[in-house]
Amino acid sequence: MQVHEGHIRIVTDESLRETVPHGSEDYPFRYYLEDIWQFDFHCIEWHWHPEVEFVLIQKGTADFLIGSERYVLGAGTGLFINSQVIHRFEAAESVIIPNIVFSPSLIAPEDSLIYRKYVQPVLDAAAECQIFSADGPVQGEILRTLLAVFDVQENGNGCEIRTAQLLLQLWRLLYENMDITGNMPAPQTSVRTQAQLQIMLQYIHKNLHSAAFGWRHK
Repeated sequence: MQVHEGHIRIVTDESLRETVPHGSEDYPFRYYLEDIWQFDFHCIEWHWHPEVEFVLIQKGTADFLIGSERYVLGAGTGLFINSQVIHRFEAAESVIIPNIVFSPSLIAPEDSLIYRKYVQPVLDAAAECQIFSADGPVQGEILRTLLAVFDVQENGNGCEIRTAQLLLQLWRLLYENMDITGNMPAPQTSVRTQAQLQIMLQYIHKNLHSAAFGWRHK
């Protein structure tokens, strides 16, 4: 992310992949406390990353575009966005969204049994995201665990071992809550295809707007 004329913007490459690393090579985890309203054009623009992401809507209501779907989510709702899934957040007001972005390898090494048995099936799940509300007992526990992760970052000077413990608990709950039967690995071109589509749509929108503006002023 970078700040431009008082507003924050997501920095991406030509494929809309976010270029800013989340955490470090030896600790690929980052916590953010963000207000969508403070971003350029009051939205977190289209982007994707190989890391997974958990978001909590703490205040306000926003539109969350995940892949080809749009979800309107309000305060108290949680959201999981899978690896390599393109997404965009839009707000018409101040919307506070504490969130964490981290590499799945933080749960377990990629060559381990835990990764193959519990991490890879989630990454290969057909669902691009998962929404959590406090209505069900499991989803409520996921939200409480997510809040505990945030609390460690805000009040426990980011204790890595406590964070890792909570992430493992969070992942177990996610794994148990997701429908992962009959999973098939997503094609590698999927996210790039969606990114190219968004780039094309943005180009059309920009040029139609410019053409309409020019026509009015002839």
